[in-house]
Amino acid sequence: MDCQNFKELIDSYLCGELAVETNHTMLCHAERCSPCRNEMSARRLLRASLRQACSREKMSERAMEQLRAKLRSEAGLGDGSARLDEEVGAGGWFATLFRTRLLAPAAVVVALALLIGGIRGLRGLQRGNGDPQRFSKEQIMALELSANLVAETVGDHRTCGAYYVGASGTAEMPDSVREFDPACSKLDKVAADGAAGLLLRAAHVCDFGGRRFAHLVYTRDTTLISLFVTGRDSRAMKSGAVPTFSGPAQGTQRFTYDHIALGAYQTAKRIVLVTSDLPENENAALAEKLAKPVAEYLRTTEAGSGVEERIGRLNPRELIVNR
Repeated sequence: MDCQNFKELIDSYLCGELAVETNHTMLCHAERCSPCRNEMSARRLLRASLRQACSREKMSERAMEQLRAKLRSEAGLGDGSARLDEEVGAGGWFATLFRTRLLAPAAVVVALALLIGGIRGLRGLQRGNGDPQRFSKEQIMALELSANLVAETVGDHRTCGAYYVGASGTAEMPDSVREFDPACSKLDKVAADGAAGLLLRAAHVCDFGGRRFAHLVYTRDTTLISLFVTGRDSRAMKSGAVPTFSGPAQGTQRFTYDHIALGAYQTAKRIVLVTSDLPENENAALAEKLAKPVAEYLRTTEAGSGVEERIGRLNPRELIVNR
């Protein structure tokens, strides 16, 4: 058995549809092939997660009809399949789902997840890519960012960021940023490696909607990209309270607001955000390169000497440079 055959048979194996001899061959291959073993584990975990989520949720009639149509399409069945309608009914479709290979393609599994209201976390929690085992449901909810923060970040990106899109000359964070947040004094330097291929247009402290940001403005060709650092205060959190723990050390929280993609990392005291009009997945990959090193640097700063850091209240016009 080669890797291609193995991957084609994984879902049949997990559904118990294979002959004993084929099961044995699958296990032998998995023992000596680490990538295939990881693929099997990932699919098993995904199925288990969906099964657990589905067991707690009730779908609306509209969502149920969408599911029936999706299953018919993937199974190559016509609209008149009475047997499918019977099995995918309000009382038995969950069991059918995990007994059959109708959801073999990973894309169909994801499509199903998006149909189920209870899995709103795939977007509602801004899809953190960190290890989900580290956080309880309550902790995950506590990490959600507020709509105000998202709107203010996008607004600053579109107004302040767009203003500097054509700026020329050397841009670096001014010394006056220390009065806003001393840890941001080297922000442009910390982000430099992740910003390879980007042109830094401006570095300053600015304000939008009453929220203050340390702001690096980049461009890549014609794409405007902003890196923000702001305080992790109660107004920034959906719950209205600052969690006593920081966000995942790995992976971004990612989401889209009014056609602008955002990727965010949280530390104990700060939130680091990257915004652009790139597709959400591309922005998340960029955020991992650009914002993650900044978040790691800030975590180190926060865990360091214990020197008290001060968030200033200067007029943002006094701090804007590199016009």
